[in-house]
Amino acid sequence: MTAAYLGLSQKELQQLADQAYEIYRSCRVCPHACDVNRTEGGTGFCGQLDTLHISSSVQHFGEEPPLVGSNGVGNLFVTACNMRCDYCQNYQISQEWSTGKSEFTTQESYEKAATAMLRLQEQGVHFIGWVSPSHVVPGLLKSLALAREKGLRLPIVYNSNSYDAIETLKLLDGVVDIYLPDLKYSNNETARELSHIKEYPEFSRQAVLEMFRQVGPLSINEQGIAERGVLVRHLVLPEQMTATWETLCFVALELSSSVPLSLMSQYRPVHKATLDRRITTDEYEQAIAWAKELGFESLFLQPLESKVHNLPDFSSPDNPFPLDRSRNLSNA
Repeated sequence: MTAAYLGLSQKELQQLADQAYEIYRSCRVCPHACDVNRTEGGTGFCGQLDTLHISSSVQHFGEEPPLVGSNGVGNLFVTACNMRCDYCQNYQISQEWSTGKSEFTTQESYEKAATAMLRLQEQGVHFIGWVSPSHVVPGLLKSLALAREKGLRLPIVYNSNSYDAIETLKLLDGVVDIYLPDLKYSNNETARELSHIKEYPEFSRQAVLEMFRQVGPLSINEQGIAERGVLVRHLVLPEQMTATWETLCFVALELSSSVPLSLMSQYRPVHKATLDRRITTDEYEQAIAWAKELGFESLFLQPLESKVHNLPDFSSPDNPFPLDRSRNLSNA
């Protein structure tokens, strides 16, 4: 596999990263469009400056089989988030991160992330995954330019909550190989209530359409490893089956039923969750039936009773996922 960004010269990639960094001066990196100057101490919804904070960088086996392969994904779990989901399983790093002054300068923080990517490459992972990247794309591009200059060659997986700005995504055209968006809600009121954001359906669907425009549906090589494209995730939530149906219809009818769909059953009422139960077997089986009715050609499922539902513990950043969870996601 050849990473998309290797089609750019080092100079072109650096210029792209510099162009993206300018967005921080009146930040509109994500749909919140906070208009703060993150290069001079301003912080908006995400609370982040122009430094790049990586909470954990690990060889991860909990993604879909075409991403895991034999050696896993080298995931960089980004600190903070541009959503505040009451039920977030990564709440330790998305919402409870320290607001203290960074121990690194801006440049040092980019170099640290670059070093992490190179270390993961040495461990033999198939991809570098950027997890929850929507609010720090300029910093990740800066880090990628540094890592590429030092020998990074792995494809990039953009693992997102789908609350992405179109203009930011356009900067990633020709850089990201695989988009892994989680489409959550079809209703604005629900998005405000559960994740405290505005206009999620509009922004997220436009974002996924842009991702699809760039790379199309996921393609998989003879070894069963993903090469390029979009794989859409949907977390099935209790008492939100209308949202599931409408989300699946959007993907099948406005993107393509050839886009692989990952139906996640791992919801748990953690953190500040107001949806106070797990999903039922009937709810999950209904979601599966709808996906089959809509003609999805590739469907990834999670057993309801599975080790995949054990929560990560980011108080141990070197090993927040102590269990090998790769076998808990299967292709239906």
